[in-house]
Amino acid sequence: MRLDNLRVRDAAALAALLEAIPADPPYDVALAPGDPAGALLRDAGFEPYATTIPMSRAIERMPDAPPADGVRLLTYDNAMADRYEDAEFDALDGLAIYRAMGRPTGYAQGAGYGDFTVALRGERIIGFCFTQVPEGIVWWLGVVPDERRRGVGRMLIDSAARATRVAGGTHLLTEPEDTPDARAFLGALGFRAREPRELLIRR
Repeated sequence: MRLDNLRVRDAAALAALLEAIPADPPYDVALAPGDPAGALLRDAGFEPYATTIPMSRAIERMPDAPPADGVRLLTYDNAMADRYEDAEFDALDGLAIYRAMGRPTGYAQGAGYGDFTVALRGERIIGFCFTQVPEGIVWWLGVVPDERRRGVGRMLIDSAARATRVAGGTHLLTEPEDTPDARAFLGALGFRAREPRELLIRR
């Protein structure tokens, strides 16, 4: 459970808030670096586990992505779950956010929620993108290692932009784990980075 926009006065207020949550841990919080709530959360058993980088761009004037050779895009169907989970593991293994979520992440049952597109080469799923529309929030994006730098990620972002535009949205927003690859890929597509955020979890 993500505790968004957390504001807390002191340790007693935090304890009361956590007691009132109608769900068991894990609880996840994203904070700006230096947020005074960080110390209170650590004292309450939260552990830092990743740093993310919020990034966004307007859809207007976003160039169309050239098709990647031999790759087709399909709307995700839950019948693809086994193939999808294998691709998700290959694409995201090693990222702290994926480790914290655990396997399965739940996305394998995500058909019908937002725009969920998969990239296939033959019958193999090689990439995926789950986008909340019309808000344009790209929540989950990955490409398996042997298919990177071939235009697959660009195709998926382009698909997310089209779905968001059709739904009436104007921007794409995402918050990947802060890695050089994520910054380089999204920066090349015109996304602008904001201040990083620290993720903390109470298991």
